[in-house]
Amino acid sequence: MNKKISLAAIVLSVLAVIIALWSVNKLPAAISSQKEDTLARILKTNTLTICYATWPPSVIKDPNTGELSGFLIDAIKRIAEDASLKLAYVESSWGGFAADINTGKCDAGVAGFYPMINRSTAVAFTQPFYFAGNNGVVKSGDNRFKKIQDLNRADIKIAVIQGEYADTYAKKYLPKAQLLVLESSADNTAPLVAVSAGQADVGLIMADVTKGYAKTHLEVRELFAEPYSVTPISWATRQADQQLLNFLTNGINYLESTGELDALAKKYNSTWFTEKKNYQLLAQ
Repeated sequence: MNKKISLAAIVLSVLAVIIALWSVNKLPAAISSQKEDTLARILKTNTLTICYATWPPSVIKDPNTGELSGFLIDAIKRIAEDASLKLAYVESSWGGFAADINTGKCDAGVAGFYPMINRSTAVAFTQPFYFAGNNGVVKSGDNRFKKIQDLNRADIKIAVIQGEYADTYAKKYLPKAQLLVLESSADNTAPLVAVSAGQADVGLIMADVTKGYAKTHLEVRELFAEPYSVTPISWATRQADQQLLNFLTNGINYLESTGELDALAKKYNSTWFTEKKNYQLLAQ
């Protein structure tokens, strides 16, 4: 009986050793099969691929050379330089950047992205580091609108860019108005051009754009003296890429703390600001 027990114990011990050795040999393969962390891959390849959407003065694309500039482009270049990284660029759009990030066309979205609730279900956003006003243009002699709700009429046609903040805002808060939804392109003045051409009563876009357009197109004027709303500005990553999100957030925080971020915005004459101003919103 004792011999049988001893033999069984020996067999079990041998099996335990075999199982342990098998597990050890399989472990490296199991580890190697796991998906590599995005930031680790970026550091290994020394290349960060970013999606962008043109939006002067934050992201400017030279129509002749394709070269990118603007204060947000300069900011990511500064972060990449400190981390000894090269940058690769993929042109995207306001309505398509989340899909481009999630399908791996780029590692992160670097532009004037609004962290809207519906977008946050698809991508993760850095903490907002700028705030931007939103405005519009109308024909110079058009004095019908005193507040943003005055646009919520069935006889009013509003031009917006697909996927841009004004598109979302108008669909939610101005449902009675007719919307002329324009495809996203490198020309963010498209909704304003529609007003100049008589195709729309109002063109809505970021205040940076409306201000510059109204100065050079005397047939239109800015819709309101102050923005009708203020929106935060962030960058984006895949939701699972927390380490990359932390890296970008830390980079932004560093540029803010040294004053470089504001200096870059000033260099490009941006009207964006780092603290949310308490406008007397015309929507009220």
